Amino acid sequence: MIPTMTVRMTLVLLLLCLGFVHFTFPSTRLRHFSFAEDKEKWGDSLTRCKQKNESAVTLYDDEDAKFTANFTYTETVWLGLRKVRNITWSNGRPFTFNKSSVDVTNGTQRCQAIERNTWKDYNCSRLEYFMCELFWGPNITNYTLVGIKKTWCQAREHCRNLHGDLVSISNDVQNNQVIEKGNNGSFWIGLMHDEWEWEDKGCSSFRKWTEEQPGNCTVHPTYKLAPEMQRFDCMSNANLFCSRGHVRIKVIKIESTWEQAFDYCKAKHTRLLWIENVEDQNAVVQWLNHTQADGPLWIGLRQSRVFGFWIWTSDRVVGYSNWKDNTQPELPLSNHCGVIKKSDNYTWSDENCLVPLHFLCEEEIYFMDD
Repeated sequence: MIPTMTVRMTLVLLLLCLGFVHFTFPSTRLRHFSFAEDKEKWGDSLTRCKQKNESAVTLYDDEDAKFTANFTYTETVWLGLRKVRNITWSNGRPFTFNKSSVDVTNGTQRCQAIERNTWKDYNCSRLEYFMCELFWGPNITNYTLVGIKKTWCQAREHCRNLHGDLVSISNDVQNNQVIEKGNNGSFWIGLMHDEWEWEDKGCSSFRKWTEEQPGNCTVHPTYKLAPEMQRFDCMSNANLFCSRGHVRIKVIKIESTWEQAFDYCKAKHTRLLWIENVEDQNAVVQWLNHTQADGPLWIGLRQSRVFGFWIWTSDRVVGYSNWKDNTQPELPLSNHCGVIKKSDNYTWSDENCLVPLHFLCEEEIYFMDD
């Protein structure tokens, strides 16, 4: 009789050859953070981060800011936000045509929309429909109104995945064409008004300032344990705070079955979390260790009910693993979905797919200059 493991590996190799599943090689994927207690100027801190192949940290939401405060335990840490940005359309075209009256001199960030034929500016984290400008060939441009509500950054990424960009407007003729295509609705166009820019070009709408202070660089006053930033003199001293990786970890505190969690992550982020190598595992441990998250937590692990091997969501065979007691759950006794447990030293376990649990999503980071 052929050993069960031999049969299983043969099936995996066959599926790999047919293109149904694939492995990946280790890389820096999930965001991982580093902190140093010595204080230095913003420019020196930036250089130190780059020497480690990292970048000054970008904050994307309150969850990021709370993690920072829990992780660093200090007075202030440098962030990657600096007052330098020149305004252009999202596709890089110069901003020469303007029907907006927005004012961002107070440090706010506003994104441009058209509402009932008039230019309006909104908080960039607002959910709106959006219009893509798709290039079908030489001198052939198509304006496509997308009926899915997204933030400005998410909308721009959606358009770029369609090999276009958020629509830009250079003259009255184009403005009238966009308005006509918009059907009297409200939708994003490709203009962000912001005097500040994240050093790693992260497309972040996080703008929560503490008391007014002079300065063209930014710190997070973590001693306040509050999700706020503070303007700071770039020549002052603060602690080094760096990160690497291009995928965020999101803790979702909504009790859901595995399938519900899968659908939620796909709709609102990128997908249910994958842990593909030891660097991913370390990033998850770091995040959960400084975040309030009850476990167990669903991750994107699922077992084939036919062949018995474990896969990430639908198509990626598990290579690296971190099962409890170093023992992979096997048919016919195993449950068919996977969780990570803080109480078991962040190891993985099998769980009944219908049990309602909190879960972890992952989200690709969007950058201004892709």
